[in-house]
Amino acid sequence: MPELMHILDPEGTGQVDYITWSKLLTPQDLPAITKSCRETGPLERATPTEEEVELIERMHERAHSLAQEAFQSGTRLLIDAEQCRFQPAIDALTLELQQTYNAADKTDMPIIFTTYQCYLKDIMEHLALDVERSERFNYHFACKLVRGAYMESERARAEKMGYASPIHNTVEDTHECYNDAVAYLVRHSLETDKQVEIMCATHNQESIEKAIAVMNKCGIDRSSPTLHFAQLYGMSDNLTYNLGKSGFRAYKYVPYGEVAEVMPYLMRRAQENSALMGNASRELSLLRTELFRRIRGSIGMAA
Repeated sequence: MPELMHILDPEGTGQVDYITWSKLLTPQDLPAITKSCRETGPLERATPTEEEVELIERMHERAHSLAQEAFQSGTRLLIDAEQCRFQPAIDALTLELQQTYNAADKTDMPIIFTTYQCYLKDIMEHLALDVERSERFNYHFACKLVRGAYMESERARAEKMGYASPIHNTVEDTHECYNDAVAYLVRHSLETDKQVEIMCATHNQESIEKAIAVMNKCGIDRSSPTLHFAQLYGMSDNLTYNLGKSGFRAYKYVPYGEVAEVMPYLMRRAQENSALMGNASRELSLLRTELFRRIRGSIGMAA
């Protein structure tokens, strides 16, 4: 125990360092820890069975196979976020991959991106903790920022289970959180000697404009890999193409899979951005204007 406490509290502060503790503990360790518990509590109920431990290990093997391929080919690998009840397991796996494949002594750029859903009330605290973790364990930080896709189901589950909703009370709070997260990470990119990359996955024009304003204020070139922008294929083309034309790193995101799997995903994206249908109407208007402009140009050239 004294040796363990020296690892967990090397400065003798009397407090256990959470980041060090979380690195030492894995879900696979829980059965050995909880088997001697005298009473059944939350930790014991969360402990995986032998079968589940085996499944976790298989999942980690598959994830490392993908990450290793991405690392060798220099391709970024973005790991998505899910509902709150699944997210800790996803975070644990992603952090493991980042420490391995984003290590500053192995690569000069991040390979593995995690995802933060900015409709969550605690996301800024979570973000700051992960940034500190990347500095302490010497790996490049990379993430995708989204607003979130499970608002209704998360609120309904919170009400059913009797705990406070993890979702911001208003969409304005979510917008503010998203913009704050971008600004925080861009500023951090100037303060660290490691590469920081942020994927702004959003159809919100105001957030894009504010992200560009932060880049300009911090003196970050628009072609820098610090900030990427992405929109779904077939949506918000006016944003993506203008970003690309202006020299920013702009991407189109293409959902791929069977219709039964892809359609629910697209419906969640539409729910995530309540203004999406309004944006689509605006985009159709822009397309009509451009079409008429080209037709008039062609008629004028023919004449």
